[in-house]
Amino acid sequence: MRRALESHTHDSFSPHVNRKIPSMKPLFSLVLMACAAAAQAAPYPLGTMTCDDIGAFASEAMGWRKAGVPREQAMARLDQRQYGDPVEKKNLIAVVDLVYGPYGRNWGVESAGNVLKTDCMTGREQK
Repeated sequence: MRRALESHTHDSFSPHVNRKIPSMKPLFSLVLMACAAAAQAAPYPLGTMTCDDIGAFASEAMGWRKAGVPREQAMARLDQRQYGDPVEKKNLIAVVDLVYGPYGRNWGVESAGNVLKTDCMTGREQK
């Protein structure tokens, strides 16, 4: 009888047998990457502006930086502008932040406009 009990405890149907449970890590990583890609491709709202307007402003702001206008003064210039939608000011603040940040060190007046216009167009229908 003892042998019968020992063989039963080592049986493959025993709940104490180590069974490999599939890892959720690969699935989680896949879902995370899919969500990140969707978030990057989603276009941000423009208000009444166009991607051309964003690019033109980026070139204008880079011109300020190249001329030695301090970031604080560039931000003050945004307060003097008229906006058709509140999101427009948020977008232009983001452009000034990029132009006066580390990315701006590598851009010229024309390239700043091209880069931010292209970024704006990402995820939008091309007409």
